Amino acid sequence: MSDTDTKPGTAAVATPAFDDNSPEATRSRLLFRASQTYQARTPPFPVIAMRITGVAIVFIVFFAVIPILTSAGVVPYYKLNFLGKYLCFAIVALGIDLIWGYTGLLSLCQALFFCIGGYAMAMHLSLKEGGGDVRPEYNNIPQFMFFNNLTKLPTFWTPFASFPFALLAGIILPGLVAGIFGFFIFRSRVRGVYLSIVTQAVAWGAWLLVSRNEMLLGGTNGLTNFNKKLNEDPHWIIGLYLLTLSVLVFSYIICFAITRSRLGKILIAVRDRETRLYFAGYQPYAFKVFAFTVGAMLGGVGGMLYSPQVGIITPQNMNVETSILMVIWVALGGRGKLWGAIFGAILVNVTLSALSSDLPSLWLYVQGGMFVLVVLLFPEGFVGIWASAERHIAEGRGWLRASLSLVPLFAVAIMVLLQALGLTPDQMSHSDTQSGWLLASKYLILIAILVAAAGLQWLLKKTPRPAAA
Repeated sequence: MSDTDTKPGTAAVATPAFDDNSPEATRSRLLFRASQTYQARTPPFPVIAMRITGVAIVFIVFFAVIPILTSAGVVPYYKLNFLGKYLCFAIVALGIDLIWGYTGLLSLCQALFFCIGGYAMAMHLSLKEGGGDVRPEYNNIPQFMFFNNLTKLPTFWTPFASFPFALLAGIILPGLVAGIFGFFIFRSRVRGVYLSIVTQAVAWGAWLLVSRNEMLLGGTNGLTNFNKKLNEDPHWIIGLYLLTLSVLVFSYIICFAITRSRLGKILIAVRDRETRLYFAGYQPYAFKVFAFTVGAMLGGVGGMLYSPQVGIITPQNMNVETSILMVIWVALGGRGKLWGAIFGAILVNVTLSALSSDLPSLWLYVQGGMFVLVVLLFPEGFVGIWASAERHIAEGRGWLRASLSLVPLFAVAIMVLLQALGLTPDQMSHSDTQSGWLLASKYLILIAILVAAAGLQWLLKKTPRPAAA
């Protein structure tokens, strides 16, 4: 291009040539890079290598090491069954993170969608075609129906004799309910605390409805009497665990693809700058309905995998307290980072199981104290610890500082994994004074590591950053 631009009827105007290596151009590039957030930059190779290594370790441990240890008798089969249940909750947490972490919708009815999927699969498993414990003396129908003076299967139960129908119903029904409900709510621009109240009321109403015996869903006792092999036979336990783990990975890939696409950027804009989207010509309610529907379908998938591994589904699984606890999973793990939702779901549920058996009279206080401690020391959740280590590496602070910042994450992850696999002392297997000391010490050591690591991170933040090159 020439250094002059001319138009007919005008004098030639000289325009200076742009020098890409000039000090002004270099300064402009540096200012642009400094204006970007860390997440917006392309991560350097050491950070990419760190992520690949972490993913590889997780895959090897969960897909190979844990099944091998279980088959070898090191890990009890019932512990693997529990771990499969926690992975079901992790799938639900992914949906919550998509709804709340990325779209900014604090929904308190995710447990409802979880139970819709759980009941769809439980209805199939309760019937003869699904291997349910039905007997001729009970007219070959679920026992609770016989005791409710029924002589044949209700009409709306009949399609659930087909496994494909139950599978599709467990995915489509939660999405359909969420889509219709979300359309009217979000089109009316209900948001913020009002959205939380409305969804909480929906969850409460659904709990009251399903708990009634007239609904023919087992009332407050729920649905049970499935095929006992599902959570007693070793082959079924390992198979369901691997299936749940594979579905979790597939669900993560779907959510990751959504959040990294242009659609994901719009969801984040809905969360942060919804008003600007209106001026840009978008309809934010449509994207809210989309996120709400996908999150509900993920909840239904988690529920379908939950029922066969636990052997029961009840209305208690859809109450308001359960939905609030699900939000806590994501908050502790770190919202807006999908793997944080997975980590938080496993962390809270393993801790809940451990404390309720180790400290039955104090576990509520200990669990509440743990939540407060994590919020005070790690306000960004546990994903913030990993992000901090990545920043240290990207800024050239060295691997030592990055490793030190990862201490609390590794400590909690190892503790949770060992506890989930039954490889730590517990109250159920020991009752002497020495085991009591071991029980207390494992929690004290974990708390000490968290406090020390938090102090270390505070010191690292006070250390001046290296000058940008």
